[in-house]
Amino acid sequence: MNKLKPAIYTSLLLSTFLMIISILDGGIWLFPIVFTYSFAGNLAYGAPVSLLSDWLTRKLVKWRLFTAGFIHVFFGAMTYFVIDGFAWFAVICAVIFFCLDEWLKRKSTPGPGRENRQFYLKLVSLVSVVAVVMLAVSWMSGNDQGEIIKNRYLIPKGYEGTVVIFYGMKDEPSLEEEGEFSIIPLEIESLPTLMRTDIERYGIYRTSTQDRSYNLSESQYFYVDEEGNRTPIESECIHHSRGGGVTTSDGKEMVYDKFQVTNSACGEEFSLDGYDRYSAQGREIWKYWSSLY
Repeated sequence: MNKLKPAIYTSLLLSTFLMIISILDGGIWLFPIVFTYSFAGNLAYGAPVSLLSDWLTRKLVKWRLFTAGFIHVFFGAMTYFVIDGFAWFAVICAVIFFCLDEWLKRKSTPGPGRENRQFYLKLVSLVSVVAVVMLAVSWMSGNDQGEIIKNRYLIPKGYEGTVVIFYGMKDEPSLEEEGEFSIIPLEIESLPTLMRTDIERYGIYRTSTQDRSYNLSESQYFYVDEEGNRTPIESECIHHSRGGGVTTSDGKEMVYDKFQVTNSACGEEFSLDGYDRYSAQGREIWKYWSSLY
């Protein structure tokens, strides 16, 4: 099948890129997961779309490359109605798939003109246009979200470690509002898989409220004592980790947000990079909760 190679190469490129991002956050587990899903999607959806593009543009000459690129990106964007926010990955895969497919076609074309500069110039131009359009759409959607939510996190006094907030959990309370802020009163629990370690205790809050766009720079963090007195936490004592989502057994998406907090190692280094032990703790928290759902 002439679309098998671009499907494999596309999946490898995307998986490798996300693996690098994952390594920077302390783990490499993303590669097999991303590769499996992206390869299945590229083979079951990307390859047929590419074949359809070849058929629709078979008689075109001047605008064939741009038309084929549009078809790939268009069908990639259509996945938004199925996988919602993950459609960006489908669009990225569509662009990579298209570029690799065109390159492989050109490479296998006999004759001295197969590596001409005009072809690569068109390909680079097309990718640049797609990138600009994607950024523009992202910017417009970001500015069309209406009110941006601000969160106010209430953390038990003295706690240091990873904090996880799960959104969209059935039968859990919704977030209460305090002026323009959503209040997130965190609790401290022990993780069964980390029992008898120095990182078994972690901060958590579960809410039925769906995940919403919020202004990270304007969120507030407080230590709260037993009497309810609040002490502000400086920004250099907070490190924002990456959140994510879990598809539950009933087919719903449970989204989580994650960050690290300290009161003994505050500084620019912690704010930017966090603490390796807390990153390991965060991965164990994700593994535990994802296994439950």
